[in-house]
Amino acid sequence: MSSSADDLCPGLSSNPDISGPGVRIALYLQSLLSVLLVRYSPKDAPGAYWSMTSTAFSLIISSIVTAAAKEISLLDAIVVVYVLLLPILASAFGLTEIMSPQSSKKSTRSVHSPLLTVANWMRSAFTYSFALYVWISAPEFGQGPRACNEATFFIFFGASLPALRSGRWLNIAVWSLMTTRFVWRSGKSAKTLFVSLNALFSKTATQRLLKPRYPPKNEIHEQTVWTKDYGTGQETLRVRRWRPRQIFHELIQSLTSQILNWAPFGTGALYKRYGQNIIISMLAVWAIVMTELQLSLNNQGEINNEWGFGQILPLVLTISPLFSLWESFISRQSSGPASKSRKIRFSIRAAQNLTRPMCELDFWPPTTVDEMTEGQVAKARAPSAFAVITIDERDVYTTFEAPDNNCPVWNESFDIEVTDLSTIVVRVFDRKCIDMGWPSFIGYTTIHPFTVFPHASHSSAADVSNENENETIMSSLPSGKVDVDSIPLVLDDYTMHNMTISISISPSTEEPVNLPGPTSSSRLTTGPRKTKTERRAPKPIELLFRSR
Repeated sequence: MSSSADDLCPGLSSNPDISGPGVRIALYLQSLLSVLLVRYSPKDAPGAYWSMTSTAFSLIISSIVTAAAKEISLLDAIVVVYVLLLPILASAFGLTEIMSPQSSKKSTRSVHSPLLTVANWMRSAFTYSFALYVWISAPEFGQGPRACNEATFFIFFGASLPALRSGRWLNIAVWSLMTTRFVWRSGKSAKTLFVSLNALFSKTATQRLLKPRYPPKNEIHEQTVWTKDYGTGQETLRVRRWRPRQIFHELIQSLTSQILNWAPFGTGALYKRYGQNIIISMLAVWAIVMTELQLSLNNQGEINNEWGFGQILPLVLTISPLFSLWESFISRQSSGPASKSRKIRFSIRAAQNLTRPMCELDFWPPTTVDEMTEGQVAKARAPSAFAVITIDERDVYTTFEAPDNNCPVWNESFDIEVTDLSTIVVRVFDRKCIDMGWPSFIGYTTIHPFTVFPHASHSSAADVSNENENETIMSSLPSGKVDVDSIPLVLDDYTMHNMTISISISPSTEEPVNLPGPTSSSRLTTGPRKTKTERRAPKPIELLFRSR
């Protein structure tokens, strides 16, 4: 049947502005540059991401428009679907590198904009919709007679599958499963999408992204672990205390992102450095090879190799991320030795004399306010304050709120990686104003961690050999915690000396983070207590050494 179809169809046509070499090379390069910038210059990665996303959007929209006008062939549409896999893979890798999942052991989460959430979802929605549309309508799709569609083959791992028979049903099954999962994930994250979309057009709506998705329980969980080692007969008893994490609005993770976050032997540094690179490289090479085979193994007629506007523009868009990558390497060479990141423990302890930006009593008549008790007025005017600590505009930590308190006590600590140039910004917000849709910003302050530490003595640094850089770094740090009290907040370019915060910074991170005890100011309560039993048997290698 295919031979008769070949006789009726003189050759498969292809539109160079859609599947031409310029479009394909541009997406190949932009995907590669996005991955490289995420790895080597994260601050320039957003530019490459938006360049790649704009090219992917323009390719999808132009394909949909030309398909509706019957000006695109089934072969072109299959190539577009294959090519669109690269932006999905590159963005999944970039978002996996930038966005740390909340299930990880890190206390901080990654900073991202609502535009990134909406754009990432829209690109996936367009891709899934277009792929399903192509394969469901494959018999009558596009320009040319049906015989040309029958003569088209879908290339899968080098095998030529008829595009209207086995190849069609295989793609419908695969894309239907992926679309179903995407719709399910979108339904679970519908609130996040709605909030992010609203935040694009409203300043007050952006504040809702600072709040947890669900009201958090500010309580301490306690677990007693009894361990018995049957090899030595030793019994140990330890108490583990923790506080449940707050769940915030996050990016909707795709299937590819979840695959990259999964590791057979854990998500350690070795897998993060090499495992994800290997997996993403294999998937990208597979997508590129399948795209090129799709064009070379199909019987095309007269191939139009004319380089028009549709092929030149995507290549021009590649210049921006290319120059960003080049500039990052030049700046590294000209800025001298790069400072190594070091881990410190940051503690946000308390705040003093905070006031609400707006209050319900401001709209009430004075006579009504006079009828209220002093305690009711003080509670209404006191903020339910929480602090948002941002590190290099990359990672963010959000404290639990302290309800109805002008002088909240948080006493929350977390470990962060910082360099000599790192900047920590502490912003304080009022949750009650956010719930009312009012401006909620109370004030902020900026901290440079290594200016807080006292300077190391010249002798302590000089006594260490230069051959061991790690020892030099550790000797230049103090061994104890540094408390900084009464740091004034800044609001509307004015320093508010009456509103202050207190912090602590320590280079010592070996000990676990201490959890605060229940206090009236933090409304911290004692949560459930559990008992766990662990039994350990000696390993074979341990038995071997003991027998000797």
